[in-house]
Parts: sequence; C-alpha cells; structure tokens
Amino acid sequence: MRSHTLAVPMLLACAVVITACSDSTAPTPSNSRSEVVTQSDGRSVFERYVAIGTSISMGWQSDGVNAVMQSEAWTAQLAHLAGRDLNLPLISGTGCRAPLIAPLASGTRTNGEAAALPAAQAACAPLQTGIELPARNVAIAGARTSDALGTTPENQTDVFYQKLYSRILPPGQTQLMAALLLKPKFVSIELGANEVMGARSGVAIPGATIVPFAVWAPQYTKVVETVARQVKRGVLVGLINDVATFPSFRRGAELYADRAAFLGGFHVQVSSDCDNSQNVLFVAVRVATAVATGLAQKARGLGPYVLSCADGGQGTQDFVLTPNEQRVVNAVLAEMNAHIATTARQNDFAVVYLEELFGRPDLKPPFSVVQFMTSQNPYGPLMSLDGIHPSVQGHAILAAGAVRVINEKYGYGIGTNTVLAFARRP
Repeated sequence: MRSHTLAVPMLLACAVVITACSDSTAPTPSNSRSEVVTQSDGRSVFERYVAIGTSISMGWQSDGVNAVMQSEAWTAQLAHLAGRDLNLPLISGTGCRAPLIAPLASGTRTNGEAAALPAAQAACAPLQTGIELPARNVAIAGARTSDALGTTPENQTDVFYQKLYSRILPPGQTQLMAALLLKPKFVSIELGANEVMGARSGVAIPGATIVPFAVWAPQYTKVVETVARQVKRGVLVGLINDVATFPSFRRGAELYADRAAFLGGFHVQVSSDCDNSQNVLFVAVRVATAVATGLAQKARGLGPYVLSCADGGQGTQDFVLTPNEQRVVNAVLAEMNAHIATTARQNDFAVVYLEELFGRPDLKPPFSVVQFMTSQNPYGPLMSLDGIHPSVQGHAILAAGAVRVINEKYGYGIGTNTVLAFARRP
C-alpha cells in the first residue's frame, strides 16, 4: 500500500501516518494439477518461494520499514511456518523511512526525525552488508499492479520511491522480472490495494482517486498469467470487503460517543452533526489535526476547536466518506475480489484475503481519543502505528490464513498455530 505521500499536522507539529488456527488435516485437492504432498514436499517448494506485492508483503509498519519489520512480514512468517527462512533485502539501521514511535503525540520517528518530515527528505538507510539483489521478497511499498509490470529503480520518478526501489530491485528490473529471475517454485502475489487507497482522502471517484476496474483487471491478469507460465503453485491475496472496517476509519457516531474526552482532554468540541453519523472519518488526519488545533487554541486562550463529521461535497479532499462514497469503494473492491478469485481458479492458485485480518470483529477496539493520542497501540494490538498496516501479530494472522488455503489447495501439511512465527527484537 502507498504509505508516505500525505504529511499531516499532528499534536504540536507532529504528523500521523497516511497513506490486507489450529492445526488441521487438509483435504485431498480435487484439481487435476494438485496432488497430495507431504510436509517435506511443501518445505522443498518453499525453498524457492518468492513474494510479489505491496507494503503489506514487504513488512511496512508504522509508516516505515527496517530489517526487523521485513522479517516480521506475513510472507516471512509463511516461509517460517513452512520450515524455511525467506531470503530478504534487509534494510539496515532505522530503515527507509524510519518508523513512527508511540505515542503518536510524540510526533517523532525511531531515528529522531519529525513524523511530519516529507518522505523525500527522510533518511533511507542502505542494505545490510552482503545482501545481493534480487532477494526472494521483491514486494515494495506503494506499488500498484502497473508498477509490478513496468516500474524499475531507474524509471521511478518519486524521490522517496527511487531510493526504496533501489534497495529491493536490481537495476533495470521490475518486480515481475526480478521474481521470475529467481526461478521460484512457489509465489505469492498481493496487488490491488493501492489502486483504491486514494479514497481515504474522502474522494471516491474511479478514474481520479481510484484506478478503474477495467484498467486494473487486465494488468492483474497479465501479472498472474506471466507467473503461472513458469510457476505451478502459488497464492493470490485478495482485498478487504468493506472500507469502513479499516482501522483508521471511524464513524462519526463513534467520535460523538467520546465527545467528553475530546473536550476535557484536548479542547475539541465534537459537533452535533457527528451524532448518529454513518460517515466515516480518516482519523489519522481528522482527529490528529483536531487535537493539534484544539490544544493550540487552548494555549492562546481561544475557544475549543470544532470537529465536524459533515461531508465537504463530492471531489473535496475532506477525509470523510459518506455512505454513498463507501458504496462506491466497496463496489470496486467487490469487482476486484471477484476477479482475483477467478484468476486464481483459472491458474490453479490458492487465494486468501486481507479480510482474514481486516474483517475480524475484534480488529478495532472501541474508539478512545485518549488511547489514540497517548497509548502504545492507538489502533489496537493487531495494527501498527499508521492504522493501515498490520503489526507483527496482524501479520501472523495473515500468514496463518495463507497456510490454511495453501494446505487446502495443494494438500501440504504445513502447520499453523496462534504462536507468532517471529517475536519482535528489543
């Protein structure tokens, strides 16, 4: 997912981040190309596993990425569960860019940079010594499906992404080219989320903030079919079902229910238009900005800042999605998920969905502005500090879901459990 392009004012000049079990015996697959194999066969296949994708597969967390986070990605955890270590393009030091630190009110990153510092100016550490590209995870934050097909380190025009691409891909190679160069036996493909992420701005218009389905579908088909000509087993990753379930979106009614804490703690008056409102607000921007402004006004002896949940009108970047705009986004997601499922079936690949994590009823705790601004887990334990990308625990859920569908499809005996494949290093 695209992760850095929107810098936002936050508490005292900080910024908030911007911007997819139990052991069981798998049934015998009925597909003609899928025969029952043992766990050792699965381990052999994952010796040459390659991941294509976006920030979700890369391991991006808390609006940044470093070697620890790369090793915590669901892709790395999947390989680990299959008995293999995934060879990774590990970024040294504090990463590229440095992740945010909690609480969000601190407004800083792990390397001391301000959270609001434009990504183009952010430090980007080099690869660890001895890393040879391409490694077996070629996923890159911000990638769209068209990027997997056509973007190289040389033709990437964004200043930040130029640096990031050069740490993942060899010169002159796209994700697809680099992945196939490694001659994989198993591939995961996680693409499509960035095509709809622009709607978080509050503007949900295909062709403007959303890549139209008719444009995306043939690109996705081309990626998968190109891989399938060389690789016989893989897993495609589908998207979420409902944009309102996203952790960094909250309904106006939820904010209104916490209005006393807004006013008493942060000098913010939640408007009466939030009462019973089904509009969803991108809180990484709207709440953080309201808190920063409210406290600034209090310091100057002014009245509280008024946080409205009203929509600014079609085409207005207000970080508010009305129910109608939510339906527009969800309709595109449904088309994309249906196409991903069809493409998986046509190419004999397994399919798992980001809904494994983002559709969980326990994903979002009850909203609390105090928790949001001051806690170690503003979005709950399954999400990182940007409210968009999973925490290591969230990645573990995605990995377990992938194992389940892979076992069902190919008859592997890869074990799954609720124990994290990786634990965060201090």
